[in-house]
Amino acid sequence: MAFTLTTLDGRYHVVDRIAAGGMGEVFRAQDAVLEREVAIKVLHRNLAGDSGFVERFRREARAAASLSHPNIVAVHDWGAVDGIYYMVMEFVRGVSARDVLSAEGLLAPSQAADVLLQTLSALDHAHQQGIVHRDVKPENVMISRDGVVKVADFGLARAYADAQITVAGTVTGTVQYLAPEQLQGEPADPRTDLYSLGIVAFELLTGRLPFTGETPMAIAYKHLHDRVPPPSSRNPAVPRELDGWVASMTEKARELRPESAAEARRDLETENASLPAAAPVGTLVPELGEPATAPGPERATTVTIPRSKAPKRRRRRRGRWILGIVLALSALAAGAWGAWEYLLPREVDVPTVIGLALEEAQQRLEAASLVVRIGDGEYSRSVPADLVLGVRPTEGTTLQEGDRVTLIPSLGPPPVPVPPLVGLPLGEAKAALRDAKLKPGEVTDAYNEKFPAGQVVRQSVRADQEAPQGSSVDVVVSLGPSPVPVQKVVGLTQDQATSTLTTAGFLVEVVEEFSDDVPRGQVISQEPVKGTELQPGETVTIVVSKGPRTVEMPDVVGMSKDRAVAELTGLGLRVDVVLVRDPGSKVVYQEPVVGTIVRAGAIVLIYVA
Repeated sequence: MAFTLTTLDGRYHVVDRIAAGGMGEVFRAQDAVLEREVAIKVLHRNLAGDSGFVERFRREARAAASLSHPNIVAVHDWGAVDGIYYMVMEFVRGVSARDVLSAEGLLAPSQAADVLLQTLSALDHAHQQGIVHRDVKPENVMISRDGVVKVADFGLARAYADAQITVAGTVTGTVQYLAPEQLQGEPADPRTDLYSLGIVAFELLTGRLPFTGETPMAIAYKHLHDRVPPPSSRNPAVPRELDGWVASMTEKARELRPESAAEARRDLETENASLPAAAPVGTLVPELGEPATAPGPERATTVTIPRSKAPKRRRRRRGRWILGIVLALSALAAGAWGAWEYLLPREVDVPTVIGLALEEAQQRLEAASLVVRIGDGEYSRSVPADLVLGVRPTEGTTLQEGDRVTLIPSLGPPPVPVPPLVGLPLGEAKAALRDAKLKPGEVTDAYNEKFPAGQVVRQSVRADQEAPQGSSVDVVVSLGPSPVPVQKVVGLTQDQATSTLTTAGFLVEVVEEFSDDVPRGQVISQEPVKGTELQPGETVTIVVSKGPRTVEMPDVVGMSKDRAVAELTGLGLRVDVVLVRDPGSKVVYQEPVVGTIVRAGAIVLIYVA
């Protein structure tokens, strides 16, 4: 119900009412002290008497006031005057993402990415301060005319390390955007906000929510059991890269989502670089004569899903007589407190232990006077082995001293079958490991008589065993057979040399050359030389003597002197000319005679007449 305000706390002059929500109303006002326009959120009067609602309102103010970031609506002041609880916020000249969706239907992929990147910056800052929003939705994402995005309404935020503040027995938030762990009553953490933002991303890209139903419970059931469909199935203009990003953000198991808002932002920046250009998102915000502020009207219903009934609180009547009773009883309480503290069971909250080493977590729980039980381990791709994966009851649950808490240790990544690698070339072995969701590990070279060079001869985990998903498998790769020294075959006959080398496993290549010094058929030289190590199958070249080079005397009788000299010297012979008659012009006799076999370089006599 709206109520009339003129001046609040003697400082804030109320101009008009902007919006109303489940907890209160938002007014535009003028700060008379700092002379600036502000937005004031005021708790409904009918809730101001309820201590639970008041405490929730105070938490909102304290949490939001601790955040200072260009993408978060700033909180300037908060307090209570005459039973009116209020919070003074930055006045944002823009509209909510819900208003933009109502006007435009959906956003272009690059426009949606711009909004999401700025929202992730805001969430990353809040998460680093230990604060989780827990109610991320388009109504709480403001967009200004200059394209700046600001996240508003940290009314459901809390420091997730201070879980005992949560109201027992309820799950609070906007059901269309709630993460599965919220619906199951588990504590929220930064990855809870990432799921909600993944739903917002789907809506910005398609103009529709991924899950709808007749009742909030029907929608909650789909969040728990159905996968979020790819945005491209509703809007073909959405690239497949954004489909993958939305899928990672909306994984049912929080450990499968990005580890942080910063990681999710880096992933989206990579995809954003290839998105088609579109008009700046600020151009979608209309010119506003009377600007809206944060938070906008709560068009998506905020609901509370009960898990167990809590006793109704009796509203206290206010009056001066209460003070008298309190003062009178305080003296009695002071004397009796020591006894009651030991007679009544003391309550403790399950401390934060997830991610700790098992022994450290056990010590922390025992220090809180809780009894620790180690449960069966579970596999996890994100939590290393021997760290705490989960705790039952969940962190922040209020128990009594001596109650039992069960720790669930991580077994590390789930095991996968190791493929057979022996006999495969190294490249194929690495591909087989990647296909099996394993990583190639250390590669070692070794000589092997059975496998050719380049093939895998051994693997660190046998093919009939399993290894943790993502773990490394080392391999040994063959260098071929072990090398052996080459024997000396110089001086042996060709047959002897060939037999010696082939027996050692080498191939033999024979080259023949003339030699005046080495008899025909003997090895003149070898390459490589004696003692050089080669692998069996490599080649040794031997040079075999053809003996001295010989020439069969040609017939030069009747030739001119010059022609005869040229032919004989061309055969490697030396010519001595004897003139029988001067001047001589033709050869009349030769020695040795035609057909005689002579060595190259021998002297031949020709007689010219």
